Amino acid sequence: MNKGWLRHLDFIFVDVLAITLSLTLTFFTTGQFLLHLTILWPLYLLFPFIHISMCILLDAYNGILQRGYLKEFTSLLRLEFFIASVTVFFCYFLELKSDMPRTVIGLFFCFCFPLTYILRFVHKFYLRYRYSKVKYCRQIVIAATEEAARQMIRTITASAIRNYQFFGLVVTDRRMTGEKIENVTVSSDLDNLVDYVQEQIVDEVLINIPTDSALTLKLAKELLQMGVTVHIYMEDSYHTLPNRSIGNVFGYNVLSSTVSPISFRQSLGKRLMDILGGLTGMVLTLLIGIIIGPLIYISSPGPIIYSQVRVGRHGREFKLYKFRSMYVGADKEQGQLAEQNRIEGGLMFKIEDDPRIIKGIGHFIRRTSLDEFPQFWNVLKGDMSLVGTRPPTTDEYCRYSPHHKKRLSMLPGITGLWQVSGRSKITDFEEVVRLDAQYIENWSLSLDIKILFRTLVNIWNRRGAY
Repeated sequence: MNKGWLRHLDFIFVDVLAITLSLTLTFFTTGQFLLHLTILWPLYLLFPFIHISMCILLDAYNGILQRGYLKEFTSLLRLEFFIASVTVFFCYFLELKSDMPRTVIGLFFCFCFPLTYILRFVHKFYLRYRYSKVKYCRQIVIAATEEAARQMIRTITASAIRNYQFFGLVVTDRRMTGEKIENVTVSSDLDNLVDYVQEQIVDEVLINIPTDSALTLKLAKELLQMGVTVHIYMEDSYHTLPNRSIGNVFGYNVLSSTVSPISFRQSLGKRLMDILGGLTGMVLTLLIGIIIGPLIYISSPGPIIYSQVRVGRHGREFKLYKFRSMYVGADKEQGQLAEQNRIEGGLMFKIEDDPRIIKGIGHFIRRTSLDEFPQFWNVLKGDMSLVGTRPPTTDEYCRYSPHHKKRLSMLPGITGLWQVSGRSKITDFEEVVRLDAQYIENWSLSLDIKILFRTLVNIWNRRGAY
């Protein structure tokens, strides 16, 4: 089977069909079908492009066969919201179709959501019917130890729609023919495995005998002589490692493990969001700087922009930029304030009523987070992301224990899960690490968007600033 979104080309076709029908119904409903078709025909290309791109970037087709009625409804509703936002941005903010009537957009999404939902389930019903026929379905036999079989059956039978049929189960370490494991009847034992495969319609055999590699090799050779495709499960010894995948490094086939599996398309989606956010943020930074820059200089003569070396992904150093909120030379006074630090161990620095902050304007830009805006330049440069973990100073990083460095396995961000979880109240650095690890292990574009929205709410309510 193809990997990733390519294996769901059929659902992509279904979605494109729903979009085409929705546009056609929209033009008919407005009563000006020929006029709209003549002028707005590029929408038949633009809307499918936006839809498919968002589906791929958000990994929206992942698990589509396992989703029931309610889960598909909520998943599709969330997807259509993102697509509608991007569509409005392209059509009106980028002025690709600024002359298009707003009613066309509104009617289109009113038609598109229910049509896409209905057509997806029609296709699922068709797949369920098609794959119930042996002619179209791969017949797979599992040969495994009893313990391994119990674990595998739950996973294999989880999806009601699949292009393979769990045809038979062979237990290799016990005689259990006729008995049931997880409601699946054992078809044969090890001694009769080859005869069983020879007598039945079997396309593939999946072998999972983790404690006996010699037996696995012997069975594989015998089955291959019959022309049967053989799959050998090899991850059992490493099942405690997270997010395992098979890859190739320097020409060697390897088992890879990472705390946060981010695919290329997800990385691309995050970077595109960073670029769009960074460009928007830099425009705002220039406008804000025109206003607060002179006020900073008048209150405390010196540079308006403050830079400091911070530590980014996996220990890479970079210069972080902020609007200066402290008096010139404030860094040199930090040692004198170490006793007031609310974070033990010097792993972060946080004190209340910091005397180094410029009176008036300094407190204001910190309370409103305006001092953070120059970091959008760091985002555009690729040193940071819109959402990530707080980048430590070099002194803080030198004090890190090994497990603390986990929080630097992704690009640092202007905001993050810790920041929107009450950063002013959290004084335990281990809690900060826990929240950062939670973000990294559960990362998704939708999580980034949620954190960005929560950040805007916090800024508006002036909560969590430091």
